[in-house]
Amino acid sequence: MAYFWITRPLNVLLTFISVWLAAFISPNFAVTPLVGLAALSAAFILAGANVINDIYDFEIDRVNRPTRPLASGALSIRQTWRWFAILYMAGLLTALAAGVWFFCIAAVIAGLLIWYSTHLKRTVLIGNILVSFAAGLTFIFGALAVYDWQAGLVPAVFAFFFHLGREVIKDMQDLEGDLQNNAVTFSGKFGLKAAVLLVNILFGLLLLLTLMPYIFSIYSAGYLWIVIPGVDGVLIFVMFRLWFPNSPSVLGKLSSLLKVDMFVGLSAIWVGTHYAAFFN
Repeated sequence: MAYFWITRPLNVLLTFISVWLAAFISPNFAVTPLVGLAALSAAFILAGANVINDIYDFEIDRVNRPTRPLASGALSIRQTWRWFAILYMAGLLTALAAGVWFFCIAAVIAGLLIWYSTHLKRTVLIGNILVSFAAGLTFIFGALAVYDWQAGLVPAVFAFFFHLGREVIKDMQDLEGDLQNNAVTFSGKFGLKAAVLLVNILFGLLLLLTLMPYIFSIYSAGYLWIVIPGVDGVLIFVMFRLWFPNSPSVLGKLSSLLKVDMFVGLSAIWVGTHYAAFFN
């Protein structure tokens, strides 16, 4: 089971679903092997990226997350490297089976995520921005599978700001271990209050952006009925809660809440693109 848990399966599942959703919201959608290959490729690459991230975070995780498979000793470094290679190879070969353009995009994302783990994770915001960009690109990747990459633009923008705010919260949670290992993140350089302010700015902007698809008639009222209480309500709660004293445990719970809330956001987009007649 250690091989399974080190991939962070919930994140992998979210990526797999995101690719399918990006294809599904396009008028060109059809269930084809191409969409399945794109979803599998994205899932494999993210799983591999999570594995290599644990390798380079080994010392930090011994402080912040001692129960992680590698930090706890359930897997050895050698076993983890092999598992990473298998997952990345599977992701790239699956992308190649989908087509040359898919392989090129997958290779670029795969390389960027390795760069993040090896060099950018310990930087101020640069690594966070890269990870958030990769998360948004997942929707473009999925929409491309139905030859309509523009359909993925709106969820890609949402994903970028959502992930960027959550990345800053995760850095706040990991502050102690990061400082012990000379990993200089935004919260480590500027302090927790500055990090809270940054998250509030990012999520405040995202709150406004979530209204735009309905205002401009991109998604139906059904989207709005779900996104306001289900996504915006959670964002407001997190923004408010961060201003109070927070332990790493509480920050971890807020991060997990946001991860689960991604499913609500995906549901809102799905309803907003397929049930206009029912809600309008």
